[in-house]
Amino acid sequence: MPDAIEVEGLTKRFGVVTAIDDLSFSVREGTVTGFLGPNGAGKTTTLRVVLGLARATSGTARVHGRRYVDLDDPAGTVGASLERAGFHPGRSGRDHLRALCAMARIPASRADEVLRAVDLDDRAARRRVGGYSLGMRQRLHLAAALLGDPSVLVLDEPANGLDPQGIRWLRETLRRLASEGRTVLVSSHVLSEVAQTADDVVVIARGRLVDQGPVAKLAAGPAQAVIVRAAELTGLAAALESVGAVVERNDGWLRVREADAPKVGELALATGVALHALYEERQSLEDVFLKLTSEAGQR
Repeated sequence: MPDAIEVEGLTKRFGVVTAIDDLSFSVREGTVTGFLGPNGAGKTTTLRVVLGLARATSGTARVHGRRYVDLDDPAGTVGASLERAGFHPGRSGRDHLRALCAMARIPASRADEVLRAVDLDDRAARRRVGGYSLGMRQRLHLAAALLGDPSVLVLDEPANGLDPQGIRWLRETLRRLASEGRTVLVSSHVLSEVAQTADDVVVIARGRLVDQGPVAKLAAGPAQAVIVRAAELTGLAAALESVGAVVERNDGWLRVREADAPKVGELALATGVALHALYEERQSLEDVFLKLTSEAGQR
């Protein structure tokens, strides 16, 4: 697939502070890409440059091959949820969206369409935003981003304030938007959710690229250990240690290193042990993220 967003050699300085340092990455069209980094890594500044809200010191950021300021139809190309302010507390959710429609020359009827898309019903749409929960405000932010029916969405921490049901809803919504052919670039600190939602991830630290690629590839690698559960493990542990495996004994299970799952299964069969469970312990996206950002911080 072609790249929907391209960042090349991007640098942004605020006086003597370098927020983004020669950063380059791309976002594939029709995918959900997680944009990850510790606090202060430069994520929000990068998104602001992509959206034309900040000017780069050097380098470029393009959407569908053009800078945001050069797009013929910005609202119809990119939808964003970046700033957390902007809701008038005395205005209803529907009226807030209708005001945005008027500014962008979008038919007012679009407000009700996007309210339905984010599951804010008519009763919620008529309520004043000042009475919205944080989760409802997040849904309204997403509705505003969808007003122009954009092909690209840029979302900054959309899971903040969502309860487990809301997080599941967000995951399903982002996957649905990608299935429609849209591109979603989403920054998030909820790494377990990114692992379930994103196709790709871009990891930055101190304004620099640390790694990027498919989630499955970044988290791939040899198993860290094999976990074995069985009623009787003494004989199996001895057999494993006899072939050089490192065995950590626990109550009702073993954690085995230096032996893969097939080898453990074969030894269990040979020693007559009936296994209750046998699986490989692999690193999570959180493990990868912490390792990558820790190493970047030591450079």
